[in-house]
Amino acid sequence: MSRTVLRGATLMSGRVADVAIDSTTQKIEIIGVVDPKPLDVIEDCTDMVVFPSAVEPHAHLDKVLLCESGQNIKNPSGDLEGAISAMRNVTLSPRDVYRRAKAAVLEMVGNGTTLIRTHVDVRSGVGISSIYPLIELKNWLRDEQIAELQIACLLGSPIAGVNGREHRRLLSRAIDVGIDVVGGCPYLDEDPRSALEVLMDASFDAGLPMDLHTDETLDQRTLTITDLIEAVDKRGVGSGIAASHCVSLSMQEYEIQTSVAIKLAELGISVIVLPQTNLFLQARNISSAAPRGIAPIKLLGEFGVKVAAGSDNARDPFCSMGRMDMFETASLLVMAAHLRPDQAWYSCSGGGREVLGYPDQGVEVGAQADLVLVDGANFASAIAKGSAKRTVIHKGRITSRTSVEREYF
Repeated sequence: MSRTVLRGATLMSGRVADVAIDSTTQKIEIIGVVDPKPLDVIEDCTDMVVFPSAVEPHAHLDKVLLCESGQNIKNPSGDLEGAISAMRNVTLSPRDVYRRAKAAVLEMVGNGTTLIRTHVDVRSGVGISSIYPLIELKNWLRDEQIAELQIACLLGSPIAGVNGREHRRLLSRAIDVGIDVVGGCPYLDEDPRSALEVLMDASFDAGLPMDLHTDETLDQRTLTITDLIEAVDKRGVGSGIAASHCVSLSMQEYEIQTSVAIKLAELGISVIVLPQTNLFLQARNISSAAPRGIAPIKLLGEFGVKVAAGSDNARDPFCSMGRMDMFETASLLVMAAHLRPDQAWYSCSGGGREVLGYPDQGVEVGAQADLVLVDGANFASAIAKGSAKRTVIHKGRITSRTSVEREYF
């Protein structure tokens, strides 16, 4: 029996300890002082903080890195409508999707992410072509034990009625070929409530979770999350339901926010907050007292709503920036959403696992060893610094190690 021993790691509490990982069980065996055995692999973790590995609950791997692909896809207005328009007539080949998605995932893994949910466009003119390369990537990641990938269908509109017939057919095909999550944007549909019913029917019939793009707007009049609450209240939560974005909830009066939060918590509906892309897309035409465009994650958490945070788009028409690094997301949550560092990281790790239907894996004896070690004096400074010096462990095995060398002259 061999072990990997993380020698002298700094725990989130600030205590310095060794962490022994059993290579057979893939679990943390000891946290404390570890007496080395002959077959142990010793990893020097001096001045490195050990975190539970990150979770990316909301990516768009079919579009990722398009700003670097040479296809010259531009979003001159910089807002959501401009991004949607920029992508409307773009044709993405399966090989190109696979190449960009793999490069992005490896960047995520190197930054400490071991569980990812990606949305993929399924709509007329595109069909389900981008699902196949992502299934191929999912299988490769699983076989190599690098990371786990969930694929969510992002169904185009319209969905309901006669005009939505083609999209409903594509949703059925997407489920048949093996998506993991049903999704779409009912708030953008001609008939939001009927579109929601279609997506819920598909989710329940297939036994799949549902993750909806919800109210990605600062328009206070748009609050379709209440339609979701009403629908779930009538028929139950099924295999797990998440609402992503929920930007307009940040524009409501406190009484409305709290009533929504209470119902979300009661019904078990999760919220996925996406600070990076929503800060990029929202409030571009507001010059005075511009809102931040981030769902009220702090309030939601205080009322017991299951919350997770993700990066959303990265280096594509929906967001020209993005390091595919959950330490960047956590830092934004501290600065722009006023979470404590421990709350921010939980939203980017354990909270994400819970929302995606996985058990939380903390840094504790008996937990599966999914960890990331980052250069830093302590927990908060490691998030603030965001050093590239990292070691990533997935299922008890070191999958990535990044070293940094800096010279001054």
